[in-house]
Amino acid sequence: MRTRIENGALALASGCLLSMAFKPVGLWFAAPLAVALLIYAVNRGQQFFLAFSLFAFSFNAIALIWSNKYVGVIPWIALVLLQTIFFLPLGLLKLLGEKWHFILPAAFLLLEELRARFPFGGFGWLRIGFSQVDSPYVRLAAVGGVSLLTLATLLLGVATYQLAQRGSGLTLPAIAIVLTLLGIFVPLNNSPRQTFQVLAVQGSVPKLGLDFNERATEVFYRHLIESNKSLASGKKPDLVIWPENSVDVDPFTNKNVGDALTKLVDKSQVPILIGAVLRSNGKLENASILWEPEKGATSTYIKRHLTPFGEVMPLRAALTFLSDLPNQVEDFSAGSKSIIHQVGQARIAPIICFELIDDRLIQRASSQSNLFAVQTNSATFAKTSESAQQLAITRIRSIEHARYSVSVSTVGISAIVDTNGLVLKSTKENIAASINSSVALNATRTIYDRIGGVAWLFVALIGLGFGLALSLAERVVKRR
Repeated sequence: MRTRIENGALALASGCLLSMAFKPVGLWFAAPLAVALLIYAVNRGQQFFLAFSLFAFSFNAIALIWSNKYVGVIPWIALVLLQTIFFLPLGLLKLLGEKWHFILPAAFLLLEELRARFPFGGFGWLRIGFSQVDSPYVRLAAVGGVSLLTLATLLLGVATYQLAQRGSGLTLPAIAIVLTLLGIFVPLNNSPRQTFQVLAVQGSVPKLGLDFNERATEVFYRHLIESNKSLASGKKPDLVIWPENSVDVDPFTNKNVGDALTKLVDKSQVPILIGAVLRSNGKLENASILWEPEKGATSTYIKRHLTPFGEVMPLRAALTFLSDLPNQVEDFSAGSKSIIHQVGQARIAPIICFELIDDRLIQRASSQSNLFAVQTNSATFAKTSESAQQLAITRIRSIEHARYSVSVSTVGISAIVDTNGLVLKSTKENIAASINSSVALNATRTIYDRIGGVAWLFVALIGLGFGLALSLAERVVKRR
């Protein structure tokens, strides 16, 4: 009984340790150490499924604690339990024998890719690779995306476990460490000379939480005031960028708001990229709209990957039985087209909040653009770790596709990220602020871009081949 309790405590501890790799703590090396501790905990006992369950629950519960700030404990626990289910198949690996952990990296990665796509479009927020933005091998993302970062971290975890076991040999640790540290020698993404001046406006909101926009047009006027103040001083930008939901009413039906936007761009002679909530044919739409001087709205992108349980409510009837919250969510209508905003030489890919974790969407956007505009509204999760975690994901995306990213939020953290994931400028949270900065326009394609949407499959096969080769080598050695 005592041993079982100790093993359970170790499994819980490994999950807690993995959560520390993610922002706001951001200790990247905690991830491979957590994997090593998890393998040790599983090998100590016979309750394999229980060990993985405890690991997954503690990991998700801590790293996603921000999700309960305003929506409550029940949705948070439901999300954590749903994510935990995806770790349970790892318990089957113990059937492979003593060296089951050789296959752990490939199996873990495949399940990570699955939960990034299923159900309801997936929730890949806590992919291990997203925790490695400050690691020395982060540039592997430009070769194999976040999937390769995940695999590299898992390999390091397995190697760490092997090193801690006396008499286990040095072959696996040596190979894993060498393969991972090759990421240090991946060349930096180029920084082209063609530049573009942007003004990212973080106007703040009158009230944090779900009711951030309960007073119609107030969020809009806060961003308008901050924009006028910023345009009156400093270098004239080529484009002003506002965050998601910064225009909290439909500018096409609200004449005062539409006229105010037109006046702003005509007076400054600077186009503005806004985030607005539209109502088209009776349906709500989350939109990114380019508003230009003398022309008005010239291009409109409608968010394609909607946030489940935020912008669209799956299982509404069943969930209403538990809470009245689902009835407070009106379903949005998803867009169907990839729209790139054009301002001079800048081809700007709008990425609206939750879309940031969709690999396929980001890859398509990068192929048509030379600049990312990440428009997000963090008011719903203000004063939590959500914004810091989202910025880390943005940084990984910039490395993957060699694109500058202008990440702008209603309440922060807003930031300018270069092609190598470095934060050049950023704002503090929960204040009105702006960033006037030069960004580089880069249309080059990384190795990851050239491989395309099947990159994760190649990475998984590498992990599987690595594990099978080591397992075979182990059996040959034993026979001798």
